[in-house]
Amino acid sequence: MALIDTQQRLASMFQRQHAILTRSGSMAIIAALNASGIKQNSKVVIPASCCPIVLFAIQLAGFEVVIADVSLTSLSMEVEHIDAVYSEEVAAIIAVHGYGHYCDIEAIVEYANNKNLIVIEDACLAYGGYSNGKALGSFGDFSVLSFGYDKPINLGYGGAVLANCTQFELSLNQFIADNKMSRFADMSILPTLNSELELLPNYMAKRKENIAFLEREISHNAFIKIPFNNELVYWRYPLLVKNRTHFLAYAEQKNVLFTSHYKSLSELQTSVSCPNAERIGNEMINLFVRHQTPQRELDAMVQCINEYVAR
Repeated sequence: MALIDTQQRLASMFQRQHAILTRSGSMAIIAALNASGIKQNSKVVIPASCCPIVLFAIQLAGFEVVIADVSLTSLSMEVEHIDAVYSEEVAAIIAVHGYGHYCDIEAIVEYANNKNLIVIEDACLAYGGYSNGKALGSFGDFSVLSFGYDKPINLGYGGAVLANCTQFELSLNQFIADNKMSRFADMSILPTLNSELELLPNYMAKRKENIAFLEREISHNAFIKIPFNNELVYWRYPLLVKNRTHFLAYAEQKNVLFTSHYKSLSELQTSVSCPNAERIGNEMINLFVRHQTPQRELDAMVQCINEYVAR
């Protein structure tokens, strides 16, 4: 299947008019910002709890980052957090679905429309999931995907930027043409990408099974869960634990792997206080729920938690 066919397939999957493959998810963000028409050095609002590559991509594209706090309920930046840092210099919002948990993207789009702001939906950790029955990756002026390491489709390479506006598509194609480093160049992985797109619903179904298992089996209040609903498809299952360093050391002794993403981006800007993101950065542990995660690994994580609290 040719590049254009894959792009058309992506556009159809995410109810978009246009989709353009890029070298990476971060390049998709850079392309979207440059194609949006906002002025260089304008301010772009992002959540304090997200991959730092988002921040670096904005800076590399020539824009100023404004960091907003996040919700402990959705792990994402919501309208109230955006409004708290809004100023007339803000031109765009990057709405990240934190840890795969969707933000209230429809409310963010409505807020942005009222203030004439561009919305870039970052679905890099969340595509394959839905919000109110609509595919994540289908909201905003632009949406971006990644096929890099440990994303819902894990190819170690590639991303995509999607839009409905024809003028945005023309600007995106011009930016890609003018910037060789942004191009999707490895055509040899297109067959694999198309196969993975076909299998994505199956992957999400298995991920949901793994999430439901952890949701059911982990119950001690020393490990705080995020409010759950059946539409959620986490990137990694999140828990908050007070003495995280002690627990992770215990888990390492037991040879059970947990991760601890992400440190609050407010640590990079000392004048900014984001208490919820800082709590996440200090207390969050992440449990693997990929479709490839074997049941024995899920069992080991649950057992490790139960034995830790029973000591």
